[in-house]
Amino acid sequence: MAKRKNYTRRRKKQPLNWPLIVSAAILASAFFLAYLTLGGDFLRQIPGAGEVQSALSVLWDALTTDGGRTPTPPADGGMLDGESAEVHFIDVGQGDSILIRCGGADILIDAGENNKGEAVNAYLDALGVEKLALAIGTHPHSDHIGGLDVVLSAHRAETVLLPDLPDEMVPTTRTFEDLLSVIEEEGLTLEAAVPGTTYSFGEGTLEILGPVADYDDLNNYSIVCRFSCGEISFLLTGDMETAAEADLLASGADLSADILKLGHHGSSTSTGEDFLEAVNPSACVIEVGEGNSYNHPHAETMERVEDYGCTVYRTDLDGSIVIATDGVNWAASTEK
Repeated sequence: MAKRKNYTRRRKKQPLNWPLIVSAAILASAFFLAYLTLGGDFLRQIPGAGEVQSALSVLWDALTTDGGRTPTPPADGGMLDGESAEVHFIDVGQGDSILIRCGGADILIDAGENNKGEAVNAYLDALGVEKLALAIGTHPHSDHIGGLDVVLSAHRAETVLLPDLPDEMVPTTRTFEDLLSVIEEEGLTLEAAVPGTTYSFGEGTLEILGPVADYDDLNNYSIVCRFSCGEISFLLTGDMETAAEADLLASGADLSADILKLGHHGSSTSTGEDFLEAVNPSACVIEVGEGNSYNHPHAETMERVEDYGCTVYRTDLDGSIVIATDGVNWAASTEK
């Protein structure tokens, strides 16, 4: 197992270098033209392009979707009487943000891109959320933790959970540094995710299942958790891909769930057949942006889950999605 690193702020002030700034602007323009033409996946092949990809993703979101829309909690569309828990899949465009409400506690998993923090805050405020019992950043990609610093500044969390990364995988991006800065400035408790750890909230239990191995891709370091309330369970997978799915299967963890949040926005690199069979879900939720440049969800993944007989909910089509459960049954309500 690789050596683990304690997260610390490492940002240093640098003098302005105008020739470099002009050159970077020209390069960014060329990148953006390629991004418009080819989509964002080509950037994954360029070392150190993570921050460029984040900025271009935000710009793409503004150009191709209703990027300024504030998601709102769906109206009661036939929810259960006396529900014990709610899981909100917040529409943040091309990104993830999930709110679990159970036992009087609120648990937030991710908060979308850098420009989505205020939208998530507005969603929480509409529900009367004042503080968070637990905040989880599944992995340090901007479409998951980008808005988390803004949310934590407005909604104090008792504990913040991040993946336990080896030294060489700890990012130095501005997005990640901003998150660490807020955690430090607000005096929040930061913990590394440990598989097997459980958190109880009233009748609900959140268990950390993964990651269980080391990888060379941050997607596979996504914190995977299983939330259960009575007989109903949700498997929440971040951007976990098939390599981590195989390791999780081999670990012997209980992956069965009624509702599966598809990994990596429905990418073809996630939700393999063996994994889907082990989870055996009745419904799948895909958090994905309308008209996104990655073409998520991919056709082969959609075909796989539909052939399996799953009901599919998508934030690009349905807006924010709420699934409520009384511990025996579950019911879904959508914003659109």
